[in-house]
Amino acid sequence: MDDGTVPGIVEKYGLTVERIHTHIGSGSDPEIWQQVATKSLSFCKMFPTVTACNLGGGYKVGRNPGEPSTDLQEVGKPVTDAFRTFAEENDGRELRLEIEPGTFLVAMAGALVSTVQDKVFTTGEGGHVFLKLDSGMTDVLRPSLYGAIHPMTILPGTGKSEDVGSEEESVVVVGHCCESGDLMTPESGLPESLAERALRKAEIGDLLVMDGSGAYCAGMSTKNYNSFPEAPEVLVAKDGSVHLIRARQPLEQIYQNELDVEG
Repeated sequence: MDDGTVPGIVEKYGLTVERIHTHIGSGSDPEIWQQVATKSLSFCKMFPTVTACNLGGGYKVGRNPGEPSTDLQEVGKPVTDAFRTFAEENDGRELRLEIEPGTFLVAMAGALVSTVQDKVFTTGEGGHVFLKLDSGMTDVLRPSLYGAIHPMTILPGTGKSEDVGSEEESVVVVGHCCESGDLMTPESGLPESLAERALRKAEIGDLLVMDGSGAYCAGMSTKNYNSFPEAPEVLVAKDGSVHLIRARQPLEQIYQNELDVEG
């Protein structure tokens, strides 16, 4: 932008620039947000036709205990100051601020509920207890893709609160795909490295609830990998009522677009 390449393209093709959009990933550092806002506004200054500045990237959500979430008041103040300074220095020109708070709003509003299909013990120095689920990267890809850590809870398959045990064990949780990368408990930031998680002791048939699955999970899943169908989705209303909002995908829908070859 600063070297004149973009303004040159705009002039060459007679374009009207209406919005400047930047993306820094989900962050929580107020200084970074101030730097991004200041830099983005410097781009807006180049084009008098710009009416909106989109500071994309979202806000960090602390999915796990002790993991901080973005303080919107803290990051908002320096951004507000930057926009006010821009207006003061540009004859009162005010821009519309656009943000992308999707993850911040819904990350903790969804959970993946799975059944423990199998429990495997390996021996030796590198042995582990493995819990295999009836879900996996076909539903939540974040752990396999970039080593994301999600909170997990084991609940009894009976559904009875009196059956909730207190004994814990360290386990590695894996998905149902025929894929070494279908790992639900990687080391943080290391998707190919196994990590154990201390959970309530589980038996086959128990439930594992993976929280923090409301964003970048269903929409980013490896849909139909290994011919697994999309899982159903259920909405729990404020009054506790339950509503099916996406039915389980029928097998026929997975291969309905496949065609026979004639001849």
